Amino acid sequence: MKTKIVIIMAFVIALTSTSTATTVWIDSVNVIPEQPLETDIITFDIVGRASSSPSEVGYDEYAQNGTSLQLDLYVDMGISTMISDWTYEKQIGTLNAGTYSLEVRAFDNYDDTLQYTSDPVYFTVVPEPTTFVLFSFGLLIVRPLSRRKRQCPNI
Repeated sequence: MKTKIVIIMAFVIALTSTSTATTVWIDSVNVIPEQPLETDIITFDIVGRASSSPSEVGYDEYAQNGTSLQLDLYVDMGISTMISDWTYEKQIGTLNAGTYSLEVRAFDNYDDTLQYTSDPVYFTVVPEPTTFVLFSFGLLIVRPLSRRKRQCPNI
């Protein structure tokens, strides 16, 4: 009987000690569409887990510094010690043509401690096809005009 009580008490102590240490991590980061045009609205789709349940992203902070993008997610977690999944979508709008890097960081919203940083996700925003065609057409017009100027004799 005493052995059963000791085992039960050890189990309860183990549960209470693990419930105070929470962890948040990110499983995947996706850019939608995968290769956006300048006119496409870009969405980040993030999937993660937390060591407490239920869990969800309470709020986010998004920053852009040139072609470096950073998304900080603050995850709210429950009191249950079961691992729970969470998902989050962030729509950022359009970006200029170029190659971008995205870093997503997950924080425990309770004490604002950084829990996980994703590997950078790189993606390229391509020019809109119409813009590219007009640019190419402009080059075709400008080049013959520049040749004519050089061939004209000075008066």
